[in-house]
Amino acid sequence: MSDPLPRVGGLSEPAKYERLVERTPGVWWSDEGPFAGLHQLNVIRVEYFRGAFGGFGGKKVLDVGCGGGILAESLAREGAAVTGVDPSEKSLTVAREHAAQSGLTIDYRAGSAEGLAASGFGPGFDLVFAVDVLEHVEDLDRTLAAIAAVLAPGGGLGFLTHNRTIAAFLQLIWDEEYVEHTMPEGFHDFARFITPAELTDGLTRHGMVVQEVQGVGRAADGSRSLIDDTTVTYIGWALRTR
Repeated sequence: MSDPLPRVGGLSEPAKYERLVERTPGVWWSDEGPFAGLHQLNVIRVEYFRGAFGGFGGKKVLDVGCGGGILAESLAREGAAVTGVDPSEKSLTVAREHAAQSGLTIDYRAGSAEGLAASGFGPGFDLVFAVDVLEHVEDLDRTLAAIAAVLAPGGGLGFLTHNRTIAAFLQLIWDEEYVEHTMPEGFHDFARFITPAELTDGLTRHGMVVQEVQGVGRAADGSRSLIDDTTVTYIGWALRTR
């Protein structure tokens, strides 16, 4: 991870991940580098979603934008039947190899968040997770419609994304990408960040009702915690009501 991170500005969202994994093949499961923080964040999000949904055991789960499988593996270890979908083939290769090494059975498939139906996903998932992905999709409304279509009635959506605020821009783009260089330059597109109100409205249009939203704070040592302030990053869950 000592090599400079590749610049990814101007690339499509899937191509950003392809370029990063190609340059640094171990990036998804390394304890250093741009995705190291995801492992610390994963502890908080799994604990949060476990409480929100009453555990994962025996549930049919879809991880949208699964990347290298960090969340998917945690869910599978707790007894969920997990399917992961991602448009980055290189990330999926990493995910499949790591799951095999870990003795886990996870169904990884190539596809976009907007095109879940086209990828062969039908309705009936008990839970869908869209974490660190909604700010990368090409069409948020189509993505939310696709998620609603694969959720069983009464099923739950767990989400985590970034707010479109100056504070979020300064922390996640300016500082991480251009000052500290802990993330590749051009990795995030500020215009794709989503306010909690926008996400709540979009989910409501597609029959999913938000139950809770909380902020995610980050300490100097990189550890995460739940906070009341949703200015930068926020996590929450919704239920499909129709």
